[in-house]
Amino acid sequence: MLAKNYDYVWGEQHYEREALPKRERESREYVNEDKHRTLRHRILALVIVIMVGYFFAVVRSESMVRYGHELVSLKQQEEWLINKNSELKIEVEQLKGPERIIGIAEKNLGMSVARSNIYIKATAVRNNTAAYALANK
Repeated sequence: MLAKNYDYVWGEQHYEREALPKRERESREYVNEDKHRTLRHRILALVIVIMVGYFFAVVRSESMVRYGHELVSLKQQEEWLINKNSELKIEVEQLKGPERIIGIAEKNLGMSVARSNIYIKATAVRNNTAAYALANK
């Protein structure tokens, strides 16, 4: 008995399909197929947009990391150059010092410092007419 009911329902549905005109049936199938095709195109476009956005984010992230590393190395180089500059300034001051010049003059040139002709600037002037005084050494 159940088999007859199933056959009857199947036969009825089959009959209803055959009852529709052929053109109407094809147009309905075409509309359904067109809807599915449009939906697939929209989904594909959405996936492509998401992939392009993801690719852009990855490239941007990679460039930010690269620039970060470059910035760190430049800061280290700047710190090293500042330290080197300070060392060179100290070395220049040592080379410009009168002790070095006197040492070179005495050793290499055989010169000596004349102690009787050294003039110093007086900070507290007792005599208003003389700004320089003769050293007594």
